[in-house]
Amino acid sequence: MLNVKMLKRLKLKNKKAFYNFVFLEKYIAGLKLLGHEVKSIKNNNANLNNSFCKVLKKEIFLFNFHIKQLSTFNIKNKNSTDRKRKILLLLKKKEIRKISEAVKKFSLNIIPEKIFLNKKGLIKLVIHLAKSKNKYEKRELIKKKEVFYYSFSLAV
Repeated sequence: MLNVKMLKRLKLKNKKAFYNFVFLEKYIAGLKLLGHEVKSIKNNNANLNNSFCKVLKKEIFLFNFHIKQLSTFNIKNKNSTDRKRKILLLLKKKEIRKISEAVKKFSLNIIPEKIFLNKKGLIKLVIHLAKSKNKYEKRELIKKKEVFYYSFSLAV
């Protein structure tokens, strides 16, 4: 039985991704994790900032995904204590082929956006095929936000 509080509590987002990239296509992937990593993620002890995905040998991996260790975790097994290890994304073969072709052909990036729990309680990752923004696009976005907030504060 899935706890409703657990669904609402899990909020891991890559906040810089919206600022640095234009998202084109969205995919939902499963993650191949170890037991203590699942516990840490469900307790919001993880960080998606500066993480990225790569296609290696017909598989997609997540890099720089920082998972904090549990205080109750036994440190005897040194292989599993690597907190920034590459994590396999679980996608269908057609999706992997489509993503890898788009990355090679159009030089796009695979950017993780957020992590959530589905109705069954499994941890899922939302990834996007994305194109990086130029500096002038970022400046325009900042100007629009400032104008909106300034006009909103005058109306109130």
